[in-house]
Amino acid sequence: MACNLSKFITESVASLDSSTNIQTAAAYMAEHGLGSLVVTENGEVIGLFTERDLLTRVVGAGKDPDALNLGEVCTRNLISVSSDSSCAYAIKLMRRNRCRRLLVYRHDNLQGLVNMSEVAHALADHNSSKNILVNLVGGITLVVVLVVIGMLISHIPDMMQLADRTLK
Repeated sequence: MACNLSKFITESVASLDSSTNIQTAAAYMAEHGLGSLVVTENGEVIGLFTERDLLTRVVGAGKDPDALNLGEVCTRNLISVSSDSSCAYAIKLMRRNRCRRLLVYRHDNLQGLVNMSEVAHALADHNSSKNILVNLVGGITLVVVLVVIGMLISHIPDMMQLADRTLK
């Protein structure tokens, strides 16, 4: 069974309107233990505001968080993926687009977010369980081969006697 994204949507989807000021958004994120917020405008997703956006576009840029709103500093042009996509595809998409999170949709409905570390861990766990199965099958095959070789070796004296009788 393939590693499927629908099982690993771990980040809750919290959203705020694009007109919300950064100070309010940061307080909301801190209160709810969130690393990101979906930014909406008229009910539509227009961006994602992350801790990194807060550090680089607000604090690091020396801007006043009370004077900015989410719509001004959020990351736009988001990358999304279908909930039935594979973990490997999601990792490739994140690497290609140099992003750490993907919005996950089922049809046109936002299901949640996945982040690179969660998907990478899920993929590693999935591959690890596949490796265990391969090792188990390989081990059983080796035991069967060794048993057959052992049986053949145990019959060598009988085969030698038969060969001597046949040659005489």
